[in-house]
Amino acid sequence: MIVDSISPYIFDLKKVVRVMLSRYNEQKEKNVSLAHQNRLMSEKMNVLEREIKELKKRVEIVDIAKGIAIKDDDSADFARGRVNNLIRQIDKCISLLNE
Repeated sequence: MIVDSISPYIFDLKKVVRVMLSRYNEQKEKNVSLAHQNRLMSEKMNVLEREIKELKKRVEIVDIAKGIAIKDDDSADFARGRVNNLIRQIDKCISLLNE
């Protein structure tokens, strides 16, 4: 008798557990997918950051080359200063390598 009165509650509880388990599995799959997308976006961001750094270096080189090519004193002084700065940085690197 008691089992008959509890039976509908047990059935409802099983139903709720199945629904919750299904939702859990859906969210778990979504989480895996989002984690994968996150890794891809992070890798893409790193690639783009490296590309930006490389492009900035190229722009700097072009600016220096333009400064040397132009006969304007200010541009030439700017270019010489940049070249001197680059040479100092190279010298520091060489001295670190020699240590």
